[in-house]
Amino acid sequence: MKPILEVRNLTKRYGTGCPECIRLTGPLQETNQCPRCLSVLACREVSFNLYPGEVLGIVGESGSGKSTVVRLLHFDFEPTEGEFRLSLSGNGDGASAFETDPTQNLFALSSFRRRQVRNELMGIVYQNARMGLRMKVSAGGNIAERLLMARWRHVGRMRQRAAELLAQTEVPVQRMNELPRNFSGGMQQRVQIAKALSTQPALLLLDEVTTGLDVSVQARALDLIRSLQQELGVATIVVSHDLGVIRLLTSRTIVMRHGCIVEEGLSDQILEDPQHAYTQLLVNSVL
Repeated sequence: MKPILEVRNLTKRYGTGCPECIRLTGPLQETNQCPRCLSVLACREVSFNLYPGEVLGIVGESGSGKSTVVRLLHFDFEPTEGEFRLSLSGNGDGASAFETDPTQNLFALSSFRRRQVRNELMGIVYQNARMGLRMKVSAGGNIAERLLMARWRHVGRMRQRAAELLAQTEVPVQRMNELPRNFSGGMQQRVQIAKALSTQPALLLLDEVTTGLDVSVQARALDLIRSLQQELGVATIVVSHDLGVIRLLTSRTIVMRHGCIVEEGLSDQILEDPQHAYTQLLVNSVL
């Protein structure tokens, strides 16, 4: 099976950098900050594939680089180095099919073309709902804005789509015209999920979606995400520091520390028989 997403040598450096950055940082040195030039390597030479319908987990402690990877793939940040290829296609509302060239490094595209790829082929749910929602725009309006960016033009169909998605994500449809700032944290996350799924993306990115939520709300959010992913079959990357989330949602897992991948494999294997000392520490810390 061919991957739909390929990432090669993805690197994000904050600072000027120096010839010693790679040698003096990473898991063996227990730091991602170069002691020579003080540059920070948020992620370093990260490579992986994602396959159709797969749910891939990226796990690690705070500062491991896992969220940076997802934000780079969503074009929120500019990478220092690396290649990112997608083999995906999507459709707007009556528009011609939108496709990516599987041989094209998407980081080399123009800003306009990147926005097209992001708006039509990707959906993201952030840890902080304020990053993914406009709090002064209604819940339905947030979804409509995303549909507009993906070339939907029929107002009636956009409103119908918003109502369908809110109902699907367990947000009362009668609250469609309310502002997200009036919602609870759990409901804001459900609106974010509805917005992310509105264009039927081929790639879904989930960045610590349950952090900060009450335990009961976390459980409902995870059940919702799992059922929607199984129903829609969308390829998904789940970023979390919580191994319970990784166990519930993912089939394969990457473990990161100090900006580098230290272990990867099937999620059950990673959690039941971790090989790397850091992964063992992570697993043992929740036992």
